[in-house]
Amino acid sequence: MKRSVAMLLILSLAVFGVAQDAVEDSEVLVDPFADLLMQAEVAHDAKDYEATMKLLEAAEKLDGQNEEVLWKISRGYFDFADRKPNDVEYKKQYIYDGRTYAEKALALNDKSAGGHKWYAIHHGQIGEAEGTEQKIKNSYGMRDHTMLAIKYDPSNAGNYHVMGRWHYALSDLSWIERQIASIIYATPPEASFEEALEFFKKAHDLDKKDIRNMLYIGYCYDELDDEKAAADWLNMAINTNASSESDRGLQAEAKEALDDL
Repeated sequence: MKRSVAMLLILSLAVFGVAQDAVEDSEVLVDPFADLLMQAEVAHDAKDYEATMKLLEAAEKLDGQNEEVLWKISRGYFDFADRKPNDVEYKKQYIYDGRTYAEKALALNDKSAGGHKWYAIHHGQIGEAEGTEQKIKNSYGMRDHTMLAIKYDPSNAGNYHVMGRWHYALSDLSWIERQIASIIYATPPEASFEEALEFFKKAHDLDKKDIRNMLYIGYCYDELDDEKAAADWLNMAINTNASSESDRGLQAEAKEALDDL
Protein backbone atom coordinates (compact mmCIF):
# COMPACT_ATOMS: atom_id res chain seq x y z
CA MET A 1 0.00 0.00 0.00
CA LYS A 2 2.78 2.39 0.93
CA ARG A 3 4.60 1.50 -2.32
CA SER A 4 1.43 2.32 -4.31
CA VAL A 5 1.09 5.67 -2.61
CA ALA A 6 4.76 6.40 -3.20
CA MET A 7 4.49 5.47 -6.87
CA LEU A 8 1.39 7.64 -7.27
CA LEU A 9 3.22 10.57 -5.70
CA ILE A 10 6.18 10.09 -8.03
CA LEU A 11 3.91 9.94 -11.08
CA SER A 12 2.04 13.06 -9.95
CA LEU A 13 5.27 14.98 -9.51
CA ALA A 14 6.45 13.83 -12.93
CA VAL A 15 3.22 14.99 -14.60
CA PHE A 16 3.42 18.29 -12.76
CA GLY A 17 7.00 18.72 -13.92
CA VAL A 18 6.03 18.10 -17.56
CA ALA A 19 3.13 20.56 -17.28
CA GLN A 20 5.37 23.19 -15.69
CA ASP A 21 7.93 22.76 -18.47
CA ALA A 22 5.12 23.20 -21.06
CA VAL A 23 3.97 26.42 -19.38
CA GLU A 24 7.53 27.74 -19.25
CA ASP A 25 8.07 26.78 -22.91
CA SER A 26 4.84 28.54 -23.94
CA GLU A 27 5.93 31.66 -22.08
CA VAL A 28 9.24 31.60 -23.90
CA LEU A 29 7.46 31.16 -27.27
CA VAL A 30 5.07 34.13 -26.86
CA ASP A 31 5.59 36.49 -29.79
CA PRO A 32 5.47 40.07 -28.44
CA PHE A 33 4.55 41.43 -31.88
CA ALA A 34 1.62 39.03 -32.33
CA ASP A 35 0.56 39.72 -28.75
CA LEU A 36 0.41 43.47 -29.44
CA LEU A 37 -1.73 42.88 -32.53
CA MET A 38 -4.08 40.62 -30.57
CA GLN A 39 -4.41 43.17 -27.75
CA ALA A 40 -5.02 45.92 -30.32
CA GLU A 41 -7.96 43.99 -31.80
CA VAL A 42 -9.44 43.39 -28.36
CA ALA A 43 -9.20 47.12 -27.65
CA HIS A 44 -10.67 47.96 -31.06
CA ASP A 45 -13.62 45.62 -30.53
CA ALA A 46 -14.21 47.43 -27.24
CA LYS A 47 -14.07 50.75 -29.16
CA ASP A 48 -11.14 51.96 -27.06
CA TYR A 49 -9.44 53.67 -29.97
CA GLU A 50 -6.71 55.43 -27.98
CA ALA A 51 -5.55 52.12 -26.52
CA THR A 52 -5.78 50.51 -29.96
CA MET A 53 -3.54 53.16 -31.51
CA LYS A 54 -0.95 52.97 -28.72
CA LEU A 55 -0.70 49.19 -29.12
CA LEU A 56 -0.39 49.48 -32.92
CA GLU A 57 2.28 52.18 -32.60
CA ALA A 58 4.22 49.84 -30.28
CA ALA A 59 3.85 47.08 -32.89
CA GLU A 60 5.07 49.45 -35.61
CA LYS A 61 8.24 50.09 -33.61
CA LEU A 62 8.89 46.35 -33.59
CA ASP A 63 8.14 45.93 -37.30
CA GLY A 64 7.52 49.07 -39.35
CA GLN A 65 7.30 47.02 -42.55
CA ASN A 66 4.28 44.97 -41.57
CA GLU A 67 1.34 45.56 -43.91
CA GLU A 68 -1.31 44.61 -41.35
CA VAL A 69 -0.01 47.05 -38.74
CA LEU A 70 0.09 49.86 -41.29
CA TRP A 71 -3.49 49.45 -42.56
CA LYS A 72 -4.77 49.08 -39.01
CA ILE A 73 -3.11 52.36 -38.06
CA SER A 74 -4.86 53.84 -41.10
CA ARG A 75 -8.13 52.43 -39.75
CA GLY A 76 -7.30 54.03 -36.40
CA TYR A 77 -7.07 57.47 -37.97
CA PHE A 78 -10.54 56.91 -39.43
CA ASP A 79 -11.87 55.95 -36.00
CA PHE A 80 -10.59 59.24 -34.62
CA ALA A 81 -11.97 61.26 -37.55
CA ASP A 82 -15.34 59.52 -37.32
CA ARG A 83 -15.99 60.97 -33.87
CA LYS A 84 -17.10 64.16 -35.61
CA PRO A 85 -18.19 62.95 -39.06
CA ASN A 86 -19.67 66.30 -40.08
CA ASP A 87 -16.78 68.49 -38.85
CA VAL A 88 -14.46 68.84 -41.85
CA GLU A 89 -11.75 70.81 -40.04
CA TYR A 90 -11.63 68.28 -37.23
CA LYS A 91 -11.38 65.37 -39.68
CA LYS A 92 -8.48 67.00 -41.52
CA GLN A 93 -6.31 66.23 -38.48
CA TYR A 94 -6.55 62.52 -39.30
CA ILE A 95 -7.55 61.74 -42.88
CA TYR A 96 -4.24 62.71 -44.54
CA ASP A 97 -2.18 60.59 -42.16
CA GLY A 98 -4.74 57.83 -42.61
CA ARG A 99 -4.26 57.79 -46.37
CA THR A 100 -0.46 57.87 -45.98
CA TYR A 101 -0.50 54.74 -43.83
CA ALA A 102 -2.77 52.95 -46.30
CA GLU A 103 -0.33 53.89 -49.08
CA LYS A 104 2.52 52.38 -47.05
CA ALA A 105 0.56 49.15 -46.64
CA LEU A 106 -0.14 48.96 -50.38
CA ALA A 107 3.52 49.64 -51.20
CA LEU A 108 4.33 46.45 -49.29
CA ASN A 109 1.43 44.40 -50.67
CA ASP A 110 -0.71 45.64 -53.55
CA LYS A 111 -3.24 42.87 -52.82
CA SER A 112 -3.87 44.11 -49.28
CA ALA A 113 -7.67 44.31 -48.88
CA GLY A 114 -7.27 46.44 -45.76
CA GLY A 115 -4.85 48.76 -47.52
CA HIS A 116 -7.25 49.28 -50.44
CA LYS A 117 -10.27 49.75 -48.17
CA TRP A 118 -8.74 52.39 -45.94
CA TYR A 119 -7.00 54.16 -48.82
CA ALA A 120 -10.39 54.43 -50.55
CA ILE A 121 -12.11 55.79 -47.44
CA HIS A 122 -9.49 58.41 -46.62
CA HIS A 123 -9.08 59.36 -50.30
CA GLY A 124 -12.82 59.95 -50.58
CA GLN A 125 -12.92 61.99 -47.38
CA ILE A 126 -9.99 64.11 -48.53
CA GLY A 127 -11.93 64.84 -51.72
CA GLU A 128 -14.95 65.89 -49.63
CA ALA A 129 -12.76 68.13 -47.48
CA GLU A 130 -11.05 69.85 -50.42
CA GLY A 131 -14.17 70.80 -52.38
CA THR A 132 -16.29 69.75 -55.34
CA GLU A 133 -13.56 69.46 -57.98
CA GLN A 134 -11.31 67.33 -55.78
CA LYS A 135 -14.28 65.29 -54.60
CA ILE A 136 -15.06 64.31 -58.19
CA LYS A 137 -11.41 63.68 -59.08
CA ASN A 138 -10.90 61.48 -56.02
CA SER A 139 -14.11 59.56 -56.67
CA TYR A 140 -12.43 57.47 -59.38
CA GLY A 141 -9.57 56.40 -57.12
CA MET A 142 -12.03 55.70 -54.33
CA ARG A 143 -14.10 53.46 -56.61
CA ASP A 144 -11.10 51.54 -57.97
CA HIS A 145 -9.56 50.88 -54.55
CA THR A 146 -12.90 49.83 -53.06
CA MET A 147 -13.53 47.34 -55.85
CA LEU A 148 -10.06 45.89 -55.22
CA ALA A 149 -10.87 45.64 -51.51
CA ILE A 150 -14.01 43.69 -52.42
CA LYS A 151 -12.01 41.47 -54.78
CA TYR A 152 -9.42 40.57 -52.15
CA ASP A 153 -11.87 40.33 -49.22
CA PRO A 154 -15.42 39.63 -50.48
CA SER A 155 -16.68 38.74 -46.98
CA ASN A 156 -15.96 42.17 -45.47
CA ALA A 157 -19.20 44.13 -44.98
CA GLY A 158 -17.40 47.45 -44.77
CA ASN A 159 -16.10 47.16 -48.33
CA TYR A 160 -19.65 46.96 -49.71
CA HIS A 161 -20.77 49.86 -47.51
CA VAL A 162 -17.99 52.04 -48.93
CA MET A 163 -19.04 51.16 -52.49
CA GLY A 164 -22.64 51.97 -51.58
CA ARG A 165 -21.53 55.35 -50.28
CA TRP A 166 -19.66 55.97 -53.52
CA HIS A 167 -22.79 55.35 -55.61
CA TYR A 168 -24.97 57.33 -53.21
CA ALA A 169 -22.69 60.39 -53.10
CA LEU A 170 -22.31 60.58 -56.87
CA SER A 171 -26.02 60.02 -57.48
CA ASP A 172 -26.72 62.84 -55.05
CA LEU A 173 -24.54 65.42 -56.85
CA SER A 174 -26.19 68.78 -57.33
CA TRP A 175 -26.69 70.26 -60.82
CA ILE A 176 -23.69 72.57 -60.31
CA GLU A 177 -21.50 69.67 -59.20
CA ARG A 178 -22.53 67.71 -62.30
CA GLN A 179 -21.51 70.61 -64.50
CA ILE A 180 -18.11 70.64 -62.83
CA ALA A 181 -17.84 66.88 -63.37
CA SER A 182 -18.58 67.22 -67.07
CA ILE A 183 -15.87 69.89 -67.36
CA ILE A 184 -13.27 67.77 -65.56
CA TYR A 185 -14.13 64.56 -67.44
CA ALA A 186 -15.76 63.78 -70.81
CA THR A 187 -18.52 61.99 -68.90
CA PRO A 188 -19.38 62.25 -65.19
CA PRO A 189 -18.90 59.13 -63.05
CA GLU A 190 -21.69 56.59 -63.56
CA ALA A 191 -23.59 55.80 -60.38
CA SER A 192 -27.16 55.21 -59.25
CA PHE A 193 -29.27 54.98 -56.09
CA GLU A 194 -30.36 51.50 -57.21
CA GLU A 195 -26.77 50.26 -57.23
CA ALA A 196 -26.08 52.04 -53.93
CA LEU A 197 -29.05 50.19 -52.42
CA GLU A 198 -27.73 46.81 -53.59
CA PHE A 199 -24.30 47.44 -52.06
CA PHE A 200 -25.82 48.59 -48.74
CA LYS A 201 -28.07 45.51 -48.65
CA LYS A 202 -25.07 43.25 -49.27
CA ALA A 203 -23.24 45.00 -46.43
CA HIS A 204 -26.27 44.53 -44.17
CA ASP A 205 -26.49 40.83 -45.04
CA LEU A 206 -22.90 40.44 -43.83
CA ASP A 207 -23.31 42.62 -40.72
CA LYS A 208 -26.82 42.87 -39.32
CA LYS A 209 -25.79 45.18 -36.44
CA ASP A 210 -24.21 48.04 -38.39
CA ILE A 211 -26.52 51.05 -38.10
CA ARG A 212 -24.82 52.80 -41.03
CA ASN A 213 -26.21 50.28 -43.50
CA MET A 214 -29.75 50.58 -42.15
CA LEU A 215 -29.58 54.38 -42.32
CA TYR A 216 -28.34 54.46 -45.91
CA ILE A 217 -30.77 51.79 -47.07
CA GLY A 218 -33.45 54.10 -45.68
CA TYR A 219 -31.92 57.05 -47.55
CA CYS A 220 -31.85 55.07 -50.80
CA TYR A 221 -35.49 54.04 -50.53
CA ASP A 222 -36.39 57.68 -49.87
CA GLU A 223 -34.54 58.74 -53.01
CA LEU A 224 -36.36 55.99 -54.93
CA ASP A 225 -39.73 57.31 -53.62
CA ASP A 226 -40.55 54.26 -51.49
CA GLU A 227 -41.47 56.00 -48.24
CA LYS A 228 -42.77 52.90 -46.49
CA ALA A 229 -39.54 50.95 -47.01
CA ALA A 230 -37.53 54.05 -46.08
CA ALA A 231 -39.48 54.41 -42.80
CA ASP A 232 -39.01 50.72 -41.99
CA TRP A 233 -35.24 50.90 -42.36
CA LEU A 234 -34.90 54.22 -40.57
CA ASN A 235 -36.91 52.83 -37.64
CA MET A 236 -34.65 49.79 -37.62
CA ALA A 237 -31.62 52.09 -37.38
CA ILE A 238 -33.22 54.03 -34.53
CA ASN A 239 -34.15 50.90 -32.56
CA THR A 240 -30.85 49.04 -32.94
CA ASN A 241 -28.54 49.04 -29.93
CA ALA A 242 -25.99 51.87 -30.24
CA SER A 243 -22.49 50.90 -29.13
CA SER A 244 -20.63 54.16 -29.72
CA GLU A 245 -20.98 57.93 -30.01
CA SER A 246 -20.84 57.53 -33.77
CA ASP A 247 -23.80 55.12 -33.65
CA ARG A 248 -25.81 57.60 -31.60
CA GLY A 249 -25.04 60.28 -34.18
CA LEU A 250 -26.31 58.00 -36.94
CA GLN A 251 -29.51 57.38 -34.99
CA ALA A 252 -30.03 61.13 -34.65
CA GLU A 253 -29.69 61.38 -38.45
CA ALA A 254 -32.20 58.57 -38.87
CA LYS A 255 -34.73 60.33 -36.61
CA GLU A 256 -34.33 63.55 -38.57
CA ALA A 257 -34.75 61.72 -41.88
CA LEU A 258 -37.83 59.92 -40.57
CA ASP A 259 -39.40 63.22 -39.53
CA ASP A 260 -38.77 64.59 -43.03
CA LEU A 261 -40.47 61.72 -44.90
